Amino acid sequence: MYRPTVRYADVYKDYVDALFKATTLDRNQIIRAALFNAAHSNLFSELIRPYLRKDVPLPRADWSASDHGLWLSQGQSEERGGGDVNGEQKIRRTEEATRRQQPEQGRIRQVRENGGIKITIG
Repeated sequence: MYRPTVRYADVYKDYVDALFKATTLDRNQIIRAALFNAAHSNLFSELIRPYLRKDVPLPRADWSASDHGLWLSQGQSEERGGGDVNGEQKIRRTEEATRRQQPEQGRIRQVRENGGIKITIG
């Protein structure tokens, strides 16, 4: 599973937060949905085209526009290339704590079983 750190302007953060509050999707699903759709968007292709390297075509997505399960779930898929950017790590002690969310008025939120916070010290 690829886990990038994404940095973007506050205007994008505000939009993602507004979508989060307006839907039942979490923020990761919202970002995945945007990337999922970008691969099939003519607007995105035209936006990227001026930045393409010479003689290198725009890559095609490995998913179809109907594969909605891809962005909806965070399923464990087959590990692909790349490696840990931090190199080899030694874990001395691990503590886990459950995430607590304050209930919002008129809205019920469920925390999935595999959620929570994992803190590694060392």
